[in-house]
Amino acid sequence: MRIRIAARGSKLSLKQVEIVKNFLISQGYETEFIEIRTKADLFLNKPLTEIGKGVFEKEVNDAVLDGRADIAVHSMKDLSSELPNGLEILATPKRETPIDVLVSEFELRKLPGGSRIGTGSIRRANFLKVLRPDIIVENIRGNVDTRLRKYTQGEYDGIILAEAGLRRLNIDIKRHPLDLEEFTPEANQGIIAVVGKPNLRDILIPINDRATMDEAIAEKETVGIIGGGCHTPMGVVFRKEGDLLTGIASYSNGVKRVTVNLSTRDPPTLAGQKLGKMLLKEMKSEGIIS
Repeated sequence: MRIRIAARGSKLSLKQVEIVKNFLISQGYETEFIEIRTKADLFLNKPLTEIGKGVFEKEVNDAVLDGRADIAVHSMKDLSSELPNGLEILATPKRETPIDVLVSEFELRKLPGGSRIGTGSIRRANFLKVLRPDIIVENIRGNVDTRLRKYTQGEYDGIILAEAGLRRLNIDIKRHPLDLEEFTPEANQGIIAVVGKPNLRDILIPINDRATMDEAIAEKETVGIIGGGCHTPMGVVFRKEGDLLTGIASYSNGVKRVTVNLSTRDPPTLAGQKLGKMLLKEMKSEGIIS
């Protein structure tokens, strides 16, 4: 049996496909890669907030829906809260680290005032403005290689990236980890999602990591309480150890940042909702929202 895998053609996407492909081959399946260009790939000079939601996923999922592919491989943080009818998340391989890192010669607190830091994320930009209001935040787009090239050519004094992508690409460059409470990651950062029709679920059971799936569910629920998605200036991360889920959620308007914490043995859906309500309450208390 041959399984056709749809995904974007970026280096990071191909690395993620490789993880799924190698698993399928180990199970005796043949694979075929179907490269898809998405809306995000066509407007590389526009900020993501101007392009709209679902820019990394729609065309890839369409390939599964119309029969050109059997499964789609995504960075789970790029997925919308609701998939198209007929598709579901079939598996989440074990999560890579969710943290953000500052690629720079200097740690965050040692950056000279006036340094230009590149990010395409309103979450990262707002967290940075709170921690270092003397820093200049500039928009940056493109894949990991493109962003790193702009940094090494001196267009920026530093850029903020997900550590998971650098690890998967085996990129060795000086970078500094950012604290989970000060720089809470985007929901589902570091998670790969395999999307497809339910008839292929059983094939992917062995690659599905239950703890990762529970973390992903809890984080999505927290975002659902606050509203929005990848263009909302909030971060949330859960870690599951045994039956204990520990979560951190943060929101920033660029002037203030609020952060809440939760440890619970509740199911992931309830845990995420509780953390989201805690964050919402703190946002109102601090006057970030009315």
